[in-house]
Amino acid sequence: QRTGNDDAAVAAAMERLVPLDPSRGAAATSAALGGRWRLLWSANADAFSPLLNLPPPLRPESLQLLGSAAESAGCGTGRIAQLLDFPLPFFPVLRLTSSARPDPDDPRTLEIFPPFRLETLPAGSGGSGGGRTLVESGSDAGFRAVNARTAEAQAAPRNRYEISYLEESGRPGDLRISRVVAGDPVIVGSVFLHQRL
Repeated sequence: QRTGNDDAAVAAAMERLVPLDPSRGAAATSAALGGRWRLLWSANADAFSPLLNLPPPLRPESLQLLGSAAESAGCGTGRIAQLLDFPLPFFPVLRLTSSARPDPDDPRTLEIFPPFRLETLPAGSGGSGGGRTLVESGSDAGFRAVNARTAEAQAAPRNRYEISYLEESGRPGDLRISRVVAGDPVIVGSVFLHQRL
């Protein structure tokens, strides 16, 4: 069970890493950003999905596919995928995909934009292949409306993720630190620590 002290210690350790960023402030344009990443720790990730608050026997593993990893999973070029993979037999994998590109004015930051697609995939698929579409939206406002966001949140700008630390060896174990710096006010300020698989 996580405690406030645990979270504070992790957050402090991450802050000490940020000035040592191996990508030198250009993580969003780094080839090393591509790959399959597992969420190790987060602040406010439950704003994305209450499912991440489930107790450990039921809580899904949260994975992210970027670059060639997303392409090879069938998500398309220039797309990223967020996966929720449940530790339950026969329970489907949830996959949310969106388009992404580096912010032309800030090489640390990814801009997220439509179309957004939420799908279910067969258990054990690892998030690859075709799935059954639950929601598809061609706009930020439309997707936020489906998620019961307020009119103010629907009108907010596109989500932007600042990647403040990226290890670039390309090997399993690399760490990545990112935070939502603009967009949907429900998730702005969320912080993530991912590890490359």
